[in-house]
Amino acid sequence: MASYQNLSSNTVCDTCRRRKVKCDRNDPCGNCQDSNIKCIRTPSSLRRVRDNLKRHRSVESEPTPRTTRQNRYESTHSPPEYTASLPHSPSMIEAHEFIRREMIVARNMTPDKLAVLNSAMAFVNHLSHFTRPSTGSRPLASRVVDSMEEIIFPSTELLYWMIRELRSNNMGPHVLDYFKHVSPSSLKKMGLSLINKDQDAETLLLYSICVNSAAFKFINTILSVDEVEGMEESLRDCATRHLESIKLAMNRIHLLAAPSMLYLQALLCSSFIAQGIGDSASCWTFISAACKTCEDLNLETKVSICQDETENSLELYYCFIWCHILDKSYSMMLGRSRCLLGNNGLDSAFSSPLNHSMSSLLSTYLQFAPIQSIFVSELHPERILNNTSLIPHVEEVVTDLHKRLQRIHARITELNEPSDSWDGLYMTSELSTIQFSYHSLRTSILRSTQICTPGKPYIDKDCLDSARMAMSTLRSIQVEAFVGIPDIRAHVSFMHWTVLYHPLTPFFVLFCHVVSTESYHDFQMLKLVASGLDELAGRSSSISKLQRLFNAFLDLCTDVVASSQPIVSSSGTGTLELNSVEVPLVSLPANEPEIPLAGNIPPAQDTSIDSFSRALPEASVDHAVEGASLEDTDPMWGLFDAQPTLEWLDADFSLFDSIL
Repeated sequence: MASYQNLSSNTVCDTCRRRKVKCDRNDPCGNCQDSNIKCIRTPSSLRRVRDNLKRHRSVESEPTPRTTRQNRYESTHSPPEYTASLPHSPSMIEAHEFIRREMIVARNMTPDKLAVLNSAMAFVNHLSHFTRPSTGSRPLASRVVDSMEEIIFPSTELLYWMIRELRSNNMGPHVLDYFKHVSPSSLKKMGLSLINKDQDAETLLLYSICVNSAAFKFINTILSVDEVEGMEESLRDCATRHLESIKLAMNRIHLLAAPSMLYLQALLCSSFIAQGIGDSASCWTFISAACKTCEDLNLETKVSICQDETENSLELYYCFIWCHILDKSYSMMLGRSRCLLGNNGLDSAFSSPLNHSMSSLLSTYLQFAPIQSIFVSELHPERILNNTSLIPHVEEVVTDLHKRLQRIHARITELNEPSDSWDGLYMTSELSTIQFSYHSLRTSILRSTQICTPGKPYIDKDCLDSARMAMSTLRSIQVEAFVGIPDIRAHVSFMHWTVLYHPLTPFFVLFCHVVSTESYHDFQMLKLVASGLDELAGRSSSISKLQRLFNAFLDLCTDVVASSQPIVSSSGTGTLELNSVEVPLVSLPANEPEIPLAGNIPPAQDTSIDSFSRALPEASVDHAVEGASLEDTDPMWGLFDAQPTLEWLDADFSLFDSIL
C-alpha cells in the first residue's frame, strides 16, 4: 500500500483514463478538481480484474434499468466496429447503452434508422473527444530583424480624418462603441509615433495593431455610410492593406509581454480581427491573454472608481467590458466549465456611471454576459452529472436565467423601433444577429437543462421551438446579408461574427429531432441553412469547415427522412414552396412574443419571422407525428448526452468518410 501511495502521483487517474484525456498526474489531478469529483487511482492489476468482472456480468446477467435518462433500455445490438478505437467518456458509454436499450423498445424502427443512430453516436463521440494538436494554433513568425518589417500604418491625412469623424456625431452611437476601447487621443498619439518612429520597435508593433485595426474598421464603416462613387475599390484596397499589416503584427506579438493598457488594447484589437477573418483558435488565444492582462491590471477596481466620462476612463471601461463579453461567449462555445474572468466583475460594469455611455445595442450584448457566465458555471452538463447533488439546484438556476432572458427580449424589441443610431452598421443584419444570439442562448439553456435533469420529459417543445427560431433567424441573416451587404469581404466577415460566434446547439437539437421523428420540415430547414453557406465556403476555410460539419450530419439522416413528403406551394394554402422561395418552416416558441425582423426584404425572399408564423402556424407538429402528443413521440432526439462546441469544426472527418 505504501508503494502504491508513493507512485499514485505519477500515474494516470481512473477518471482521466476512462475519458481518454491527458492527466497532469497530480494528486488530485486538475481535471478532477475542475469537475469537483474524487480523484482515484486503481492499481493496474486490480483494474484488469474489475474490468473482466464487468464484461462477464454484462454478458451473463439480464440488464436492469438505471436511473439516468440515457440508461432506461438495453439491447444486444453491438455498435459498429469503428467505435472500438474511439475514446469513451462515462457519459458517452451511457449514451451507447441507451441506444442499445432503445432498440429493444422501439420495435417499429427500421434497420436504416438503427444504422443512423449508431453512426450518429460514433460521429458525436468522435467530435466530442477530439483533441487539438499541441503544436499551438498561432503560426510561428519567422525571425525578422525589425518587428515592423512590411507593416504599414495610416498616413497623416487618414489619421486626421479618422480622429475627426470619431469625435463628431456623423456616425451612429452603435458603431462608435466598437472604437471606444482605443480613444481618439490614444489613436493620435499612436499614429504620430508610428509616423515619427519615436518609440522602440515592440511598442510601435502594438501601436500598429491598434491604429491599423481602427483604420480598417473606419474605412469599412465609411463605405457603408457615405456615397463614395468611383472610390469604393480604392478604399477597399486600402482597408485590405491595413488588414494584412495587422495580421503580420498579430503573429509577432509576445504573448508573455508585461501587462499594460497598450498591450491589452492590442490584444483586444487582435481578437476582433481574428474573429473577423474566421480564425477562432487565434481569437481564443488573444482573448485568454487579454483576460489575464485585465486581471493583472486590476481593471475591475479601476472601473469601479471611475466617475467621469473622460477618454481615459472610457478606454478602461470598454476594455473591461469587451474582455467579459468575449470571455463569456467563447467559454460557452468551447464547452468550458469555468470562465476566465469571474462573474462578480460584471457588477462593476453594470453599476458604473460609464454604463450609461453605451449604446443600447452593445448594452444588450453585455446583458448576455452574466447569463452565459451562469450557464458555464451552473449548467455545465459534465459538472452536474458528476455531482448529482447539484441537480435540485438546476431548476432554480434555469428560472433565474429565463427571467433575465425575458428582460433581454424586451430590450431587443425596443431596438427594432425607428432610430438614426444605426449609421455605420447594416441595421437589418445587426438586428437579426442579436435575435439569433438570443434564440441560440435560450436553446442552449433548455438543452443543457434537459441533459442535467434526467427526470425531465424527453420531448421539450420549448427547446425545439427555440432551436427552430434560431435556425430560421440564421436563414434570414443569410438572405439579408446577400441583399444588404454589397461587399463580399464584409459579408464573409459578418458571417464569421454570426455562425462562428454562437453555439452550434440549435442545429444539433434539430438534427436529433430529425433522427427521431423523420421531420421533413426541420430537415429542409437545416438543408437551407447549410446550402446558404455555399457562396462563402470558397472564401473562408472556417465557413467551409462549418458547412462540412452541417452536411455530415445531414448526410447521416438523409435516407431516413421520408422522401415522399410533398413539396408544398404558397398558393394561399398556408404553406411554403421550398423549391422556389427557400424558406424554412417554424412556429414561435410557446409563451414567447415574436421579435419582428427589421428591414425591407423583397416579397420573393420574405424570410421574416412573421412570414414563418403566418405560413405554417402548426409547423412544430411534423407529418411523422401528426395527431400525437409530444409525450407520445419517439424520445430518441434527446439521447445524445453532449453539447456541441466550436472545437467540433477542427475534428478529423476522414475517419467517417465511409459512413457520411
